[in-house]
Amino acid sequence: MMMFRLNHSRSRHDCGGFTLLEVLIALSIFAICASTLLQQSGRSVRQASYLETRAQASWIAENELARLRLSEQFAPVGKQEKEITFANRQWFVSQDITNTNNKDLRKAVIEVRDSDSELATRFQLIGFLGRY
Repeated sequence: MMMFRLNHSRSRHDCGGFTLLEVLIALSIFAICASTLLQQSGRSVRQASYLETRAQASWIAENELARLRLSEQFAPVGKQEKEITFANRQWFVSQDITNTNNKDLRKAVIEVRDSDSELATRFQLIGFLGRY
């Protein structure tokens, strides 16, 4: 009959595995790095959305100022508000036109905000309109 003998004489350092403590430390480091990366990517998405909204608001304001400048009539003094659709979104546009020291020049302040946040101004553009 053949007997097998287990060799218990190996030292502990000869085993090729990790201890439970080493695995837990590695998982903790990975979890911290992963959560930091997730937070940063969330910030990047929010920043990209903010920049997109701000760029669209600036285009709307510039379009409104160009429309006022190209109008056949000299823009009347006063405040007007309107709602427009641009890039499949609703926007609120207000324009405040005031007189200046020169009777042939008026100041136009155009504010654009999205319908999601009616109180926060997304973009403000100040320009001047000439009579001629």
